[in-house]
Amino acid sequence: MTKRGKIGQARHDAKVQQRLDLYKDKGFRVKADLPGRAKPQKIGGRIPDIIAKKGKKLVVEEVETRSTKDTDKTQQEALRKGTKERGGTFKVIVAK
Repeated sequence: MTKRGKIGQARHDAKVQQRLDLYKDKGFRVKADLPGRAKPQKIGGRIPDIIAKKGKKLVVEEVETRSTKDTDKTQQEALRKGTKERGGTFKVIVAK
């Protein structure tokens, strides 16, 4: 896993918060991997940035930055596979 710099981490966390708010506004129950929040459960052995649930719908998201979007493929693939096994949708979101 590639380390982000302070600016990259700030962009990442801002995008995670934005996505959390988006899903909450749509009525989803959401957990996000942000400081001070309860972490989402592991999926495929990894902790995703966002888990959103509404009824039987499950959405799992991993937020990447320019420095990590091409280097965190192992994590993305584990999350994609684990989400599929649970009947959910997996998305990679790039923070800019």
